[in-house]
Amino acid sequence: MSESDPTFVNYTNSQARDYAKGRGNYAVSLHKIILDHHTKTGGKLNTLADVGCGPGNSTRPLAISFDHAIGLDPGVEMINTARSLAGTTAINEPIVYTVSGAESIANAIRTTLPSVDQNGGVDMITAAMAAHWFNMPKFWAEAATILKSGGTVALWTHSSLYCHPSTPNATEVQQALFRLERDVLAPFELPENRLSRDCYDNLLLPWNVSNESIANVFPESQFVRMEWDRDGILTDGENFFEGSDETTVNKLSASLQTASMVTRWREAHPDLVGTEEDCVAKAMAEVRQALGVKEDENPSFKVGNGTALLLFKRT
Repeated sequence: MSESDPTFVNYTNSQARDYAKGRGNYAVSLHKIILDHHTKTGGKLNTLADVGCGPGNSTRPLAISFDHAIGLDPGVEMINTARSLAGTTAINEPIVYTVSGAESIANAIRTTLPSVDQNGGVDMITAAMAAHWFNMPKFWAEAATILKSGGTVALWTHSSLYCHPSTPNATEVQQALFRLERDVLAPFELPENRLSRDCYDNLLLPWNVSNESIANVFPESQFVRMEWDRDGILTDGENFFEGSDETTVNKLSASLQTASMVTRWREAHPDLVGTEEDCVAKAMAEVRQALGVKEDENPSFKVGNGTALLLFKRT
């Protein structure tokens, strides 16, 4: 996240812990694609910096491929939660977590992880579901300062939530999910949320920053963009890229409650939180109705997201 993020940066300890549990980890297949691209294009596996790391859900699985790792986030309770969940690197070194916005990572990394200066910078910078909150010109300047030659910046995001076509009454279930996202929560959507929902189509890239030196550091010729399952259309025709996640209505409810738009809706409607009129509770009631089950049942079904991955190389 960024210092300008109005929601996650202000999370309480309990909200940060709920976020860590509700969001879960990213797929091994996504991390493998990132690491394979990095190493095949000359990247080393010495130091990882995960920016906007939140409670470290992406930092921990990536760190096991690097000798040193640091997670950075401006949210104090996000970092406290990340520290409590810990994690280690390939050489069994503890992951270091520190409070820092995406716009000031170079100094924070050097101050917190002294080995960085000894090794000439970091080898990879990642941001999982976070770059849309960054001040991108400042982030690119920081990345150019701290990233080694041959290093990689990997940014990825997920778009809307989709039920798998095999879901009973899939059209009605999807309508319930869209109603929550596009009608109920629409007034609480920020431009940054829209950047993510649009699969980073309009994210500010290095060669669009009004700084020629940054464009030279991250040449467009070495940029790679990948995307899967956009608009819920399965790329392979059978499964979502990260696997058709078998969830339940209750698990889905816990995940949706970590969305920033839901947090802002609840701040605007405190009297409805915990009632049947809560935005997530109401949506889940509609999902149950579409699935044809009773209100106290917790059926399982498959869901997934569109995924966009952006990979940049430093000259």
